[in-house]
Amino acid sequence: MNYQSLIVTYNRKDKLVEAVNSLLNQSESPIRIILIDNHSTDGTEQKLEEEGLLDNNKIIYVKMPQNYGGSGGFYYGIKEAMKYDDFDFLSLSDDDAIYKHNFFELISKYQKAHPNVKAFCGTVQYENGTIQTDHRRKITNEKWLQQEEISQNNYKNNFKLDLFSFVGCIISRDILKKIGLPEKDYFIYYDDTEYSLRVRKYTDIINVSGAVIIHKTPMKSSKVKNLITWKNYYELRNSLLMKSNHSNWRWLRLYFCYYYLRLNLAILTNKDYRGQRLKALYTYYCGFKDGLVQKKGKNNQFIP
Repeated sequence: MNYQSLIVTYNRKDKLVEAVNSLLNQSESPIRIILIDNHSTDGTEQKLEEEGLLDNNKIIYVKMPQNYGGSGGFYYGIKEAMKYDDFDFLSLSDDDAIYKHNFFELISKYQKAHPNVKAFCGTVQYENGTIQTDHRRKITNEKWLQQEEISQNNYKNNFKLDLFSFVGCIISRDILKKIGLPEKDYFIYYDDTEYSLRVRKYTDIINVSGAVIIHKTPMKSSKVKNLITWKNYYELRNSLLMKSNHSNWRWLRLYFCYYYLRLNLAILTNKDYRGQRLKALYTYYCGFKDGLVQKKGKNNQFIP
């Protein structure tokens, strides 16, 4: 497989080094690795220099003038990648994603056997080997783009999916030329989901389940308490933006209002929101309001 790789990073220099080395050590190595540094302040560039990675002619390092968030990082990263015309596929991942050494070998083998497929994913696992199922999803209702995670049982074989995260996905250059760049003004959340919806218009998306990428992130908890943060604003706002742009259902705005009322009811009655009800109500109110009027970009009330 003739591919180049993109990693977006922000203030995780040690994980980044491990992620880059996991690409350099692939049994089928990339022709190029593009690093988009979202204006890190932890000495990322110095760390890369110390490790000798900036002297590697395969690595293109781009430091952004400010933190554009994950969505901006992938926007500028894919824009940088498309300056080259010597690749057939581009892989996307974050700085905490570590590829197993045969990841691209397995993807390449499948791609050669199925040349009409132009987008692929691998299996995302936590460090303990548990599959992180929220990275590969299917749409269960096209009207309001309801989605659900693909269950672990499906990972026994390769499978078709509708929605992916930017952790271990691979898209052909031909498809990238057709669909353009991601939504840079989402800041975080749903930029990858929205991009998936564009990809699936032109090709099947296949998860090659034997190709594994380790996601070095804490396992998600089902508990709500103490988890209302600035991120929840973008989560709701961008969900509305994405659905508005990809659904033509005539009752969609009415569905948004119904969903928002149910969310408020849950905040007021669910004990897990105790101690942060006002914060949750305000955060989601802002996200709902801005999503309805198609307001994008970074909201200075909700920043890291």
